[in-house]
Amino acid sequence: MKKILIASLISVVAIAMFSSCNKSKTYAQRLNEEKKIIERFVDQNGLTILTEYPKDSVFKEKEFFFDTSSGVYYNVVDSGNGRRIRGGEEFYIRFKGLKYLSSTDTISYSNIYSLQPEVLVYGNTSTYASVAWVAPLKNVGNRAKVKMIVPFNMGLASDQSAYKTAYYEEIDYRFEQ
Repeated sequence: MKKILIASLISVVAIAMFSSCNKSKTYAQRLNEEKKIIERFVDQNGLTILTEYPKDSVFKEKEFFFDTSSGVYYNVVDSGNGRRIRGGEEFYIRFKGLKYLSSTDTISYSNIYSLQPEVLVYGNTSTYASVAWVAPLKNVGNRAKVKMIVPFNMGLASDQSAYKTAYYEEIDYRFEQ
């Protein structure tokens, strides 16, 4: 009887110890992993990261500006027609070539052919599906096109909760006319 009691007690203690071990990663570990994922993507694709926005606003194909205020990397393919967005104005996002760098998912997502684009109001963060989409607007105008690397904490809500780093092959901007 004594042996059964001791064995039971040891089992309960062992189960308690093992169940209390938390094997999930910390936020800091996830950020560190993401940094490595982005560095690997940059290296594999021969990208050059700029820390200063080009004075002439012209990017080479493989140059990406690192926006320190948002943590987003972007390459301006087309600066648009020059008209800048105004506070409170609606703007529309269409994208193609959305891929996740931190997963084995090989699907490329798009809303280019969707009947409804993403609709945001400049300056109203509650309308932003992704805060990252707003980062280039200080440097581009209506009808601009950009490529973008988006850290998970700046991405869509689903990307944030799943810690997924995104790459957009193209994001198109349209402002309310």
